[in-house]
Amino acid sequence: MNVIMKSYAILLNPGHNRVYFKSSAALAESELAVAAQQMSSAPCDIVLKQIAAVDYLTFSAESALTPGDIEILSNLSFVYAIFEIMTIGGNEYLLPIKKTNMQYVDESISSILKYTGKTNEIFTRMMLNAAYYTLCGVRDTNRDTGACARDIRLLDPVAGKGTTLYEGLIKGFNVYGIEIGDKVVSEVFHFMKKFLETGKYKHQADQLRISGPNKSFISVKYSFDIARTKEEYKNEGIRRFEIIAGNSLHTNIYYKKNYFDMIVGDLPYGVQHGSVSTQKQSSLTRNPAELLEHCLPIWAGALKPDGVIALSWNTNVLPRTDIERLLVKNDFIIQNGDAYLGFAHRVDQSIIRDVVVAVMQK
Repeated sequence: MNVIMKSYAILLNPGHNRVYFKSSAALAESELAVAAQQMSSAPCDIVLKQIAAVDYLTFSAESALTPGDIEILSNLSFVYAIFEIMTIGGNEYLLPIKKTNMQYVDESISSILKYTGKTNEIFTRMMLNAAYYTLCGVRDTNRDTGACARDIRLLDPVAGKGTTLYEGLIKGFNVYGIEIGDKVVSEVFHFMKKFLETGKYKHQADQLRISGPNKSFISVKYSFDIARTKEEYKNEGIRRFEIIAGNSLHTNIYYKKNYFDMIVGDLPYGVQHGSVSTQKQSSLTRNPAELLEHCLPIWAGALKPDGVIALSWNTNVLPRTDIERLLVKNDFIIQNGDAYLGFAHRVDQSIIRDVVVAVMQK
């Protein structure tokens, strides 16, 4: 029996950071391939194609896109517009498909702040999707129910000024971050407070000092309970935004074992960023290997047995084989299928960034 294939075209997001815009098509293919594992009809023949002198990422499917499929595509970082390709009289025409808006808060939250060394929010969105759809696959979640997103707890243990947390909150996750810089975390708190007040979100803010054993350290936790309306707030439709000014080495003190569904972080590149393995350490290390050696066992303990970790890093200072070895050492299963091996790209002359995704062994 002949199968009549449906054809689709995606207009790529024009907001990609200029430093890796040329790599955006390859990154888009990889992100789509990971997410496609949760679609009702797996896309095939994924190629970059010009239609009327405009570049589109095109693919075919054995059946029409379902509402769940359209939700998945709408959620991807690179998707600006979705079309069905119609061939009429030998000519190709594009029929627009309405995207599904699943944003919990306005997506402007992650693009407002501009500063040197910021991780691009579209790239961050892509990393979150790689982790999230891997998690859905591990848990065999039915995407049409939307159940997976409502209960997700996401940790960024190297949170910086919070791009991962903002992007996670846009998706409706409960988000938690750890950042060693007191001043940076205070800035995140005040930015978040102003954003919620300006957007008229129902929220409650809190601050709490956390002491280590025998007062070996003092950390400060800033948190928000957030709802979009008073009704949501009353009916437990609350999301948590939390960031701790402290050391990632103390993750197991801040949070109980098996607390998080996902860990997503952009590791220090050794250029704009540095990492510290102890609070007393005054110098910054250019290599994230030391950070991982100290912290991965702690982070692994905070992740649920079927949880997913996604990390990006500069391969010029840490080869992929080394980061995979560290993850395997801490009981992670590396996702090395073709869909996961196309994320490497050049950011600038000193940074070639890659993404590794791994699942905690049950």
